[in-house]
This record gives sequence, C-alpha cells and structure tokens, in this order.
Amino acid sequence: MNGGLEAVADPAAWYASRPWTARYPDNLPREIRVAPDETMLALLQEACARHADLVAFELDGERLTYAEWARQADALARFFVHEWKLEPGDRVVFLLPNVPAFPIALLAAWTAGLAVMPVYIAATSQEMEGPIRAIAPKAVVGLDVLMPTFRAARGSEAMKQLVVTVAPDLFGVAPPGPAEAVAFGDALARGMRLPAVQREVRAGDLALMSYTGGTTGVSKAVRTTHANMRAGIEILRLAMEEHTCRAGGLVASVHPFSHAAGMSVNLLQYSSRGVTQLLFPRMIDAERVVAGWRGRPINSILAGPAFHNRLMATPGFAELDFSALRSGLVGGMPLRADIRDRFEQITGKPLLQGYGLTETSVPIAGELGFERHLGSVGFPFPSVEVTMRDPDTPDLRAVAPGRIGEVWLRGPFMMAGYDQRPDENARAITADGWFRTGDLGRMEPNGALYLLGRIKDMINVDGANVYPAAIEDVVGAHPGIADVCAVGMPDEEDGERVRLFVVKRDPALDEAAVRAWCLEKLSHFKQPKRVEFLDALPRSAVDKLLRRELAERPL
Repeated sequence: MNGGLEAVADPAAWYASRPWTARYPDNLPREIRVAPDETMLALLQEACARHADLVAFELDGERLTYAEWARQADALARFFVHEWKLEPGDRVVFLLPNVPAFPIALLAAWTAGLAVMPVYIAATSQEMEGPIRAIAPKAVVGLDVLMPTFRAARGSEAMKQLVVTVAPDLFGVAPPGPAEAVAFGDALARGMRLPAVQREVRAGDLALMSYTGGTTGVSKAVRTTHANMRAGIEILRLAMEEHTCRAGGLVASVHPFSHAAGMSVNLLQYSSRGVTQLLFPRMIDAERVVAGWRGRPINSILAGPAFHNRLMATPGFAELDFSALRSGLVGGMPLRADIRDRFEQITGKPLLQGYGLTETSVPIAGELGFERHLGSVGFPFPSVEVTMRDPDTPDLRAVAPGRIGEVWLRGPFMMAGYDQRPDENARAITADGWFRTGDLGRMEPNGALYLLGRIKDMINVDGANVYPAAIEDVVGAHPGIADVCAVGMPDEEDGERVRLFVVKRDPALDEAAVRAWCLEKLSHFKQPKRVEFLDALPRSAVDKLLRRELAERPL
C-alpha cells in the first residue's frame, strides 16, 4: 500500500511493543485485570446490589431502580426456567427498543444461562428470516407491534413468545397476538411465585449472538462469551474513566441496545457504574431527545454521526443547558470534522469518537482520556493489540508506521468466532489469533490510529487509491451540504471515478456549487464524475450509511 512516513527495521516488532501506551495518562494501566472466571452476570448482579437505591433506567417518567431491576430479572429467570423449561445454552431473540424490558430480560436470560440475540427493531421479516432460522432460538422477547414481523420471519417454527407493550404514542397499537403469547407483566407475576434459579454460569458460556455483515458483507452471527464481554467492559471502564459518568450520573441512552456500541457502552458499562440511563426507544426521534433533555443534567450521549447531525438541527437543541455534559460520544461510523466542530461550538464540550466492531464486542480504541489528533479515532485501549498488514503482499507483512494497511486486532475481548461459519472463521481469524477487520487505516509513530474505510469500498482511479471517507470529510464541510456519500463508478479511461451523492442543507445549492467546492478542495483525480442529489441517504436502523445501496443504483 502507499504512503510512508517512518522507516523501522522491524514493523511487526514495533506494533508488538504497543507504542501507543506511552501516551496513556498516568492512571491508565497497559493491561486489564479480570479473573478468568468472571462473568457479565456477576458484574451486573454486583452493580445491582451496590447501587440498589439508585435509578437504573427511566422512560417517560417511570423509574426502575437497580434493586427493582434485579428483582424483576430474577422473577423472569424463574419463569424462563420453570414455566418455559429453557435449558442452559438455549438461544433467545430480543426484538426490543431501548425500554426497561430489555435490561430486565437480558439479566434474566443470563441468570438462566441463556444466550441472547438482539435484532434491530427496524429489520424486515426477510432480513430476520435467515438469522432466526440459523441460530434456532427457543424463545423471543419482543415489542407487541413488532411481533407480526417476527412471526412472518420465523415461518412455522414453534417458539415461545414473551410480548412487551409500551406507550402507544411511541410505536402505535399492536394487533391481537396468538393465544400462546405471554404478556411481559404476566410472566413477571408468575415468576415471582416460582422457585429460585440455581444454575452455574461460566465465563466460557455464550452470552450474546449478534448479527453482522462482518468483513465480507455476508450476514453471520458473532459469538460472544461472558469472558469476551467481561474483558471488553473492563477495557471500557478503564479507558472511559476520564469522560464517563459516576454512580448517580445521568446519560441519554439513544443508541440502540441491540447494537454493539449501545449494548457495551450504555447498557453494560454505564450500568456497572450505577449510572441512570434516560431511555429513548426511537433513535430517529430527535425531537423527543431534545424534549427529554430539557431541564435534565445529562452527562453524556452516544449516537452515530448522522443522529448527532440531526439532533443539532432540531429546534431547541442549541438552547439546552449543557453545563452537566462531559462529552458527546460517536460510534458506528467515522466522524466528519464539520459535525464534530458544530457540536463542540454549540455545546462547548468535546465530541469524541471511538473504533470497534461487532466482532470486538466493545470499542477498542478512542479519544477518551487521551490527546486528540485531527482525523484520528484515537489510541488503542488497554490489553488491545493492533498491527497493520499489507493485503497486497503474499505474506501479509506488517507495514511501517505511517503506511496504509489492513487493521488487524487481537485481545481477550475478541469474539469466539462466527456461528456455523468455518470458512469465514478461517478467512477472518489467523492461526495465532489475529482478527482481520477488512478496514484500511494507518498508525502514526505516536500510536494514533486513522481509518480510511473498508477495503472493498476503496475507489481505484487510474491506480491511485481514493478513500470515500476522505472525500466525504471535505465535501461535507460545505455549509450548504447536510449529508454526503462517495462511491466508485466504472470509467473507461481511469477504471473507476468518484460518484457523489449529496443531501442539501441549503435548498439553493446546485451541482455547479458542489463542483466548485471540489475543485478548490480536492486533487484532480478525486473530482466527482457524477453529482447526484437525494432527499436523504439510505441508512440502517443504527444510522449506518448503506453505501452498497448507493453504489448499486443505476447510472
């Protein structure tokens, strides 16, 4: 790959020395300390006991304390075991937004020794069908209005159903369900009359199964054990120490618990500290977030860049009281400079990004607690190993600092593998435990990590590598542009050229203005061959840009 800054005799040894740890604050250790037998179940149970009287979750004025969380989860675990006869290792699908039933059911499932597969609430029946049939779940805990979609996806397969109902103004009124479906409240009431659950949960037991496109775009289930997640949460607890909330603090939980970042940073990491989470079930509803924030001492908010962008454009946001805010956090997508700058100008507080994948269970690098470098996702966290490899060489050799390569990761947080995908596991995980992320990036001599995008998204213009994120960062800074995406398109002379999709902030913006900006800011080979305007860019349930949909649009 191209672009070198520093020559070292042995790049592999340089990465192995983990030079980024020299930048750590004095109070941040190089390694985490977690006993090999510790589980996520024990961590959450300990938090519920320690912070019993504090509020764990709040939704529309209804509050659930840590003690009540533990009590209801215990009752539901009894129901799972004694009424539904679920066995250790059985798999349960969660089709829930950020409502109290999610953490209650999660703690209950882990108490019963079950594995949980969260599903995005915006998924269609066609999108659910493959994953659901592949993992063969024994039960589902779902929002009432979403259950018809789930039932269409599961086909004729028998499955126990636990139905959650929330305020109709959030999701509407659900149609009547089948007679065998059990209401969430009824399950809790019945469970409280049943015997206690006596099951041993081990660190190597499966805790989560999360679906991802991974490094190839093929949908597959990521297997995460209690040990993987417990190590990951300890990494977050250390790395976020400077910017996180303390017991009794208040965070806005916008990012879905069904997404790896929402699960790890919000639901698990914050709960382990005794933080109160103000729940927002609909991530697309920026107006509700502004209304819920008003008059409340919010310490932090995690969301994707697109939601932060939408939130800042929502009437009333700029007038909120940000005195309690410690930072905003970004996950899921690279952060454009214009979004970061606007957030920091409005709030007076930093907007910090991190880097992680579903396969890593938690963010494993970030700006939290460290010095900041423009364009960087920050520094790798404790116990994280990183190396950069050249995918164009037969031996996949390590590249020198400052040179571009594929990001490889290793550590105790890493998934236990893809479920029933031996070929994918062999391709993505090396014999010595390195995970090949499929992300292109570089590491500077100071250890700061920069991401350039997915290998498969790179645009090859007459032999020159063009990275979509770099184009989007520049074009997105235009004051008349609200959103932007760059993809490749065929070109007879250059092989590929840039195709640009733009969402206007200024209705008067035209193609000539976009091209004038590009001519001023971008090299000649990065100039767009086509500029197309859209009302909105296609995004997933967690606001992740669906780049492939745009690349496949007819020319």
